[in-house]
Amino acid sequence: MENVLTNPSSRANRHLGPSLLLVAIIYILLVIAGIFTGVLLAPRSAFPMPFQPVQNAVTYFSLYSKAARWASLIEFASAIPLGIFTVTVVSRLRFLGVRATGELIALYGGITASAMLIVSALCSWSLSTPGITDLPGAVRSLQILGFAAGGPGFVVPFGLLLAGVSITSGFYRLLPRWLVILGIFLAIASELAIFSLVTWKAAFFLPIGRFVSFIWLIGVGIAMPAVRKSSTGTE
Repeated sequence: MENVLTNPSSRANRHLGPSLLLVAIIYILLVIAGIFTGVLLAPRSAFPMPFQPVQNAVTYFSLYSKAARWASLIEFASAIPLGIFTVTVVSRLRFLGVRATGELIALYGGITASAMLIVSALCSWSLSTPGITDLPGAVRSLQILGFAAGGPGFVVPFGLLLAGVSITSGFYRLLPRWLVILGIFLAIASELAIFSLVTWKAAFFLPIGRFVSFIWLIGVGIAMPAVRKSSTGTE
Protein backbone atom coordinates (compact mmCIF):
# COMPACT_ATOMS: atom_id res chain seq x y z
CA MET A 1 0.00 0.00 0.00
CA GLU A 2 1.41 3.36 -1.01
CA ASN A 3 2.03 5.97 1.63
CA VAL A 4 0.30 9.24 0.70
CA LEU A 5 2.94 11.18 2.62
CA THR A 6 5.83 9.81 0.55
CA ASN A 7 4.31 8.99 -2.84
CA PRO A 8 3.56 12.15 -4.87
CA SER A 9 1.01 10.44 -7.12
CA SER A 10 -0.93 9.05 -4.19
CA ARG A 11 -0.79 12.38 -2.35
CA ALA A 12 -2.13 14.22 -5.38
CA ASN A 13 -5.22 12.02 -5.38
CA ARG A 14 -6.03 12.54 -1.69
CA HIS A 15 -7.68 15.67 -0.35
CA LEU A 16 -5.42 17.34 2.20
CA GLY A 17 -7.43 19.02 4.91
CA PRO A 18 -9.07 18.58 8.31
CA SER A 19 -11.11 15.47 8.99
CA LEU A 20 -14.76 16.26 8.27
CA LEU A 21 -15.86 13.69 10.83
CA LEU A 22 -13.62 15.09 13.57
CA VAL A 23 -14.68 18.68 12.95
CA ALA A 24 -18.37 17.66 12.90
CA ILE A 25 -17.98 15.81 16.20
CA ILE A 26 -16.27 18.79 17.84
CA TYR A 27 -19.09 21.08 16.69
CA ILE A 28 -21.77 18.70 17.97
CA LEU A 29 -20.05 18.21 21.33
CA LEU A 30 -19.77 21.96 21.81
CA VAL A 31 -23.46 22.47 21.05
CA ILE A 32 -24.40 19.75 23.56
CA ALA A 33 -21.94 21.16 26.11
CA GLY A 34 -23.56 24.58 25.79
CA ILE A 35 -26.97 23.12 26.57
CA PHE A 36 -25.74 21.15 29.57
CA THR A 37 -23.82 24.16 30.88
CA GLY A 38 -27.06 26.11 31.09
CA VAL A 39 -28.80 23.22 32.81
CA LEU A 40 -26.01 22.65 35.35
CA LEU A 41 -25.35 26.29 36.21
CA ALA A 42 -29.02 27.33 36.19
CA PRO A 43 -30.83 24.31 37.69
CA ARG A 44 -34.62 24.26 37.78
CA SER A 45 -34.77 27.43 35.70
CA ALA A 46 -35.98 27.59 32.10
CA PHE A 47 -34.16 29.88 29.70
CA PRO A 48 -36.47 32.87 28.99
CA MET A 49 -38.01 33.17 25.54
CA PRO A 50 -38.70 36.46 23.71
CA PHE A 51 -42.49 35.94 23.73
CA GLN A 52 -42.50 35.83 27.55
CA PRO A 53 -42.66 38.95 29.76
CA VAL A 54 -39.37 40.87 29.90
CA GLN A 55 -39.30 40.43 33.67
CA ASN A 56 -38.64 36.71 33.15
CA ALA A 57 -35.46 37.58 31.29
CA VAL A 58 -34.42 40.22 33.81
CA THR A 59 -34.82 37.73 36.66
CA TYR A 60 -32.99 34.95 34.84
CA PHE A 61 -29.96 37.01 33.84
CA SER A 62 -29.80 38.60 37.30
CA LEU A 63 -29.63 35.20 38.99
CA TYR A 64 -27.77 33.17 36.39
CA SER A 65 -25.32 35.52 34.69
CA LYS A 66 -22.55 32.94 35.15
CA ALA A 67 -24.57 30.33 33.26
CA ALA A 68 -25.23 32.80 30.43
CA ARG A 69 -21.56 33.78 30.26
CA TRP A 70 -20.26 30.22 29.98
CA ALA A 71 -23.00 29.18 27.58
CA SER A 72 -22.18 32.14 25.34
CA LEU A 73 -18.49 31.22 25.38
CA ILE A 74 -19.28 27.66 24.27
CA GLU A 75 -21.72 28.87 21.61
CA PHE A 76 -19.05 31.20 20.25
CA ALA A 77 -16.58 28.32 20.22
CA SER A 78 -19.01 26.07 18.33
CA ALA A 79 -19.10 28.56 15.45
CA ILE A 80 -15.44 27.87 14.69
CA PRO A 81 -15.64 24.14 13.85
CA LEU A 82 -18.84 24.81 11.89
CA GLY A 83 -16.97 27.33 9.75
CA ILE A 84 -14.07 24.89 9.33
CA PHE A 85 -16.49 22.11 8.37
CA THR A 86 -18.04 24.39 5.76
CA VAL A 87 -14.84 25.42 4.01
CA THR A 88 -13.47 21.88 4.23
CA VAL A 89 -16.52 20.21 2.69
CA VAL A 90 -16.64 22.80 -0.11
CA SER A 91 -12.92 22.33 -0.71
CA ARG A 92 -13.50 18.56 -0.77
CA LEU A 93 -16.28 18.91 -3.35
CA ARG A 94 -14.04 21.00 -5.61
CA PHE A 95 -11.21 18.51 -5.19
CA LEU A 96 -13.54 15.72 -6.28
CA GLY A 97 -14.34 17.59 -9.47
CA VAL A 98 -17.56 19.39 -8.55
CA ARG A 99 -18.10 22.58 -10.54
CA ALA A 100 -21.59 23.73 -9.70
CA THR A 101 -23.42 26.62 -8.08
CA GLY A 102 -24.41 24.32 -5.23
CA GLU A 103 -20.93 24.34 -3.74
CA LEU A 104 -20.95 28.16 -3.56
CA ILE A 105 -24.44 28.14 -2.07
CA ALA A 106 -23.16 25.73 0.57
CA LEU A 107 -20.19 28.00 1.29
CA TYR A 108 -22.40 31.06 1.66
CA GLY A 109 -24.86 29.24 3.90
CA GLY A 110 -22.28 27.68 6.19
CA ILE A 111 -20.23 30.84 6.70
CA THR A 112 -23.37 32.89 7.33
CA ALA A 113 -24.65 30.32 9.83
CA SER A 114 -21.32 30.38 11.65
CA ALA A 115 -21.41 34.19 11.79
CA MET A 116 -24.96 34.12 13.18
CA LEU A 117 -23.82 31.83 16.00
CA ILE A 118 -21.16 34.38 16.89
CA VAL A 119 -23.73 37.21 16.93
CA SER A 120 -26.05 35.13 19.12
CA ALA A 121 -23.21 34.29 21.50
CA LEU A 122 -22.14 37.92 21.84
CA CYS A 123 -25.73 38.95 22.62
CA SER A 124 -25.91 36.31 25.36
CA TRP A 125 -22.54 37.42 26.72
CA SER A 126 -23.78 41.03 26.81
CA LEU A 127 -26.77 39.90 28.87
CA SER A 128 -24.38 38.44 31.44
CA THR A 129 -22.49 41.69 32.06
CA PRO A 130 -22.97 43.58 35.36
CA GLY A 131 -25.68 46.22 35.41
CA ILE A 132 -27.41 45.16 32.20
CA THR A 133 -30.48 43.91 34.08
CA ASP A 134 -31.04 47.44 35.40
CA LEU A 135 -32.09 48.31 31.85
CA PRO A 136 -35.11 46.13 30.91
CA GLY A 137 -35.27 47.70 27.45
CA ALA A 138 -31.68 46.71 26.71
CA VAL A 139 -32.33 43.22 28.05
CA ARG A 140 -35.30 42.80 25.74
CA SER A 141 -33.41 44.10 22.70
CA LEU A 142 -30.40 41.85 23.25
CA GLN A 143 -32.65 38.88 24.05
CA ILE A 144 -34.63 39.26 20.83
CA LEU A 145 -31.52 39.84 18.70
CA GLY A 146 -29.79 36.84 20.25
CA PHE A 147 -32.79 34.60 19.62
CA ALA A 148 -33.20 35.86 16.06
CA ALA A 149 -29.52 35.27 15.26
CA GLY A 150 -29.29 31.85 16.93
CA GLY A 151 -32.75 30.77 15.74
CA PRO A 152 -33.86 31.58 12.18
CA GLY A 153 -30.71 33.63 11.57
CA PHE A 154 -28.68 30.44 12.01
CA VAL A 155 -31.04 27.72 10.81
CA VAL A 156 -32.11 29.29 7.50
CA PRO A 157 -28.58 29.78 6.09
CA PHE A 158 -27.54 26.45 7.60
CA GLY A 159 -30.25 24.95 5.41
CA LEU A 160 -28.40 26.33 2.39
CA LEU A 161 -25.30 24.42 3.49
CA LEU A 162 -27.40 21.26 3.78
CA ALA A 163 -29.01 21.78 0.40
CA GLY A 164 -25.87 22.83 -1.44
CA VAL A 165 -23.83 19.84 -0.28
CA SER A 166 -26.65 17.28 -0.53
CA ILE A 167 -28.01 18.18 -3.96
CA THR A 168 -24.57 18.59 -5.51
CA SER A 169 -23.33 15.33 -3.96
CA GLY A 170 -26.44 13.61 -5.24
CA PHE A 171 -25.75 14.66 -8.83
CA TYR A 172 -22.12 13.56 -8.59
CA ARG A 173 -22.93 10.40 -6.59
CA LEU A 174 -20.60 11.34 -3.76
CA LEU A 175 -22.93 10.49 -0.87
CA PRO A 176 -25.36 7.63 -0.16
CA ARG A 177 -28.88 8.25 -1.42
CA TRP A 178 -30.40 8.20 2.08
CA LEU A 179 -27.99 10.90 3.25
CA VAL A 180 -28.80 13.08 0.24
CA ILE A 181 -32.54 12.71 0.90
CA LEU A 182 -32.07 13.48 4.60
CA GLY A 183 -30.06 16.58 3.77
CA ILE A 184 -32.72 17.86 1.37
CA PHE A 185 -35.50 17.19 3.90
CA LEU A 186 -33.59 19.04 6.63
CA ALA A 187 -32.82 21.87 4.22
CA ILE A 188 -36.53 22.35 3.47
CA ALA A 189 -37.39 22.30 7.18
CA SER A 190 -34.61 24.82 7.83
CA GLU A 191 -35.89 27.21 5.18
CA LEU A 192 -39.41 26.98 6.60
CA ALA A 193 -37.98 28.20 9.91
CA ILE A 194 -37.90 31.69 8.40
CA PHE A 195 -41.63 31.93 9.17
CA SER A 196 -40.79 31.94 12.89
CA LEU A 197 -40.17 35.65 12.33
CA VAL A 198 -43.91 36.14 11.83
CA THR A 199 -45.45 33.29 13.87
CA TRP A 200 -44.10 31.36 16.84
CA LYS A 201 -45.79 28.22 15.53
CA ALA A 202 -43.08 27.99 12.87
CA ALA A 203 -40.45 27.75 15.63
CA PHE A 204 -41.18 24.01 15.42
CA PHE A 205 -38.75 23.89 12.48
CA LEU A 206 -35.84 25.41 14.41
CA PRO A 207 -34.78 22.31 16.41
CA ILE A 208 -35.22 20.13 13.33
CA GLY A 209 -32.69 22.13 11.37
CA ARG A 210 -30.38 22.62 14.34
CA PHE A 211 -30.31 19.22 16.06
CA VAL A 212 -31.53 16.54 13.64
CA SER A 213 -28.81 17.81 11.32
CA PHE A 214 -26.26 16.21 13.67
CA ILE A 215 -27.02 12.92 11.90
CA TRP A 216 -26.31 14.51 8.52
CA LEU A 217 -23.06 16.08 9.68
CA ILE A 218 -21.76 12.77 11.02
CA GLY A 219 -22.93 10.98 7.87
CA VAL A 220 -21.13 13.43 5.58
CA GLY A 221 -18.03 13.20 7.74
CA ILE A 222 -17.98 9.44 7.29
CA ALA A 223 -19.21 9.05 3.71
CA MET A 224 -17.74 11.99 1.79
CA PRO A 225 -14.79 10.60 -0.25
CA ALA A 226 -11.35 12.02 0.47
CA VAL A 227 -9.67 10.26 -2.46
CA ARG A 228 -10.40 10.85 -6.13
CA LYS A 229 -9.76 8.42 -8.93
CA SER A 230 -6.79 9.21 -11.09
CA SER A 231 -7.08 9.51 -14.85
CA THR A 232 -5.80 5.94 -15.16
CA GLY A 233 -8.53 4.62 -12.89
CA THR A 234 -6.26 3.91 -9.94
CA GLU A 235 -6.04 5.62 -6.58
